[in-house]
Amino acid sequence: MSPVRLPGPAKGLRIGLFGGSFNPAHTGHLHVAETAMKRLQLDWIWWIVARGNPLKTEHGDFHARFASAEAVAGQHPRMIVTDIEKQLGYTYSWQTLLTLSVHAPQTDFVWLMGADNMASFHHWRRWQDIARMMPIAIVARPGVGPGARNSKFTRTFAKDRIPEAYAPILPELAAPAWVYLKGPLDPSSSTAIRKAEA
Repeated sequence: MSPVRLPGPAKGLRIGLFGGSFNPAHTGHLHVAETAMKRLQLDWIWWIVARGNPLKTEHGDFHARFASAEAVAGQHPRMIVTDIEKQLGYTYSWQTLLTLSVHAPQTDFVWLMGADNMASFHHWRRWQDIARMMPIAIVARPGVGPGARNSKFTRTFAKDRIPEAYAPILPELAAPAWVYLKGPLDPSSSTAIRKAEA
């Protein structure tokens, strides 16, 4: 297997992997990342800018999306924005996460997502493999109703959910394991931003 250049230090660390289109990145994304970093006691968060999104018709220019993620996250001393998915030529998250897991076996990775992704997570390619590959932290987002909280993911992996109070141990747990993190909400939305700029 050819070597993969990791975005930053990894061995023995607790790292959140935060993937997304970031079209554009906004304070809501930063809120998800900062909430996860604090509540899970993470060492780093790697923002993985998606090469594309098979579930979305509007991808936006990669370089513009990457720049927006850097503008939002780049000032945080323990957040790295990476184009590793584009470097690898991957389309699906499971490919990227598997590659990182194989190349950094002594790292405690956690997959991070906003609760607005919960409802559609079961449409992702090999979503159950993702859930069994590494722990998942889901951060509350505005407008997420019962449809998301009762999603196919939450029902399929109901027995693997840990209480919110135990969130700090999530990175050390074997997958499948996940937590739902509640807290203050940031209403920012990439869709709303694009509409405002149109």
